[in-house]
Amino acid sequence: MRQTNDTASQILWVHRKPRKLGNFSIETSFKSVKLAWKELLSNPPDETTVQYYSSGIIDRIRIWLEVRATEHPIIHISGDIYYSVIGLKKKSVILTIHDLGMIEGKTAISRWLRSAIWLNLPLRSTKHVIAVSNRTKNEILTRTHFPAERITVIPSVVSTIYKNRQTTPKNSKPRILHIGLADNKNLNRHAAALKGLNVHLRIIGKPSNIQIKMLQNLNIDFSCASNLSEVQLQSEYAASDMLLFCSTLEGFGMPIIEAQIIGVPVITSALAPMDDTAGEGAFLVNPKDIVSIQKAVKEIIGNERLKTELISKGQMNAKRFSAANAARMHSELYAQIIEESTTT
Repeated sequence: MRQTNDTASQILWVHRKPRKLGNFSIETSFKSVKLAWKELLSNPPDETTVQYYSSGIIDRIRIWLEVRATEHPIIHISGDIYYSVIGLKKKSVILTIHDLGMIEGKTAISRWLRSAIWLNLPLRSTKHVIAVSNRTKNEILTRTHFPAERITVIPSVVSTIYKNRQTTPKNSKPRILHIGLADNKNLNRHAAALKGLNVHLRIIGKPSNIQIKMLQNLNIDFSCASNLSEVQLQSEYAASDMLLFCSTLEGFGMPIIEAQIIGVPVITSALAPMDDTAGEGAFLVNPKDIVSIQKAVKEIIGNERLKTELISKGQMNAKRFSAANAARMHSELYAQIIEESTTT
């Protein structure tokens, strides 16, 4: 289906304002979809980035007012700023929900408040939800009364920057890549699993003083890099012998696919959605079991046949998550919503 310019012009993608340091998977995914859309369909939807960071009451109110002032009849919030559609009844609203980590809090009151502002109240003004994985969809259904038929699963899309590496690294000791420093990224257990192994841990992110002290106490050989471009991150993957991504919570698990495309063996969690995202192209472990993680690392280091098999199956699996498929699925959903709006 080729979408007309008139149809596309009715839709506005609204993105959060990305921070200089942080996770850019949302921006990367939509950028890739936009490029594929131009090649396969026609002009993609219009898009805008809000002017303020999503922090503090004042700036969040400003974001809410900014979204209300948009003129497009269909507003698609790409992630993170779901509260901006609370009370927005005069437009058709689409939310892409990556995960529900934003509603977690230390107390029952904070969890209730976060759930209301980031999930339940926004959903009252929402026409349709896009979940990036079946796990996210199931969590939404478990936590809310939003109708299942109004939730579509469209996986996240990896940047087209990432390409299969042409040569494998020749490191003096195995180089193990770890990405992200939030609690769910599991750095402490990764480090404990690597204790005593003759490996180098390459960390993408800026560790806290507490995390650095922990690594030093475990006598881990490590180095860090942060604020990287996608080109630089491609190089980090390509220079690594494996990706250690035993996260305890993800909405999708973008690094899994990035590593698979480049040709890097992956160790990840036997938890949804990471097991589904990885397909057969990863070594799955219990992310809370240090012995299980260490065993997987040793297996990949000492077994060339396993390493080759994981790379081959990973590259096959990554083909499932193409930008072209995501562009078509978005286009079909928009057409459906526009048709519904004209018949009601």
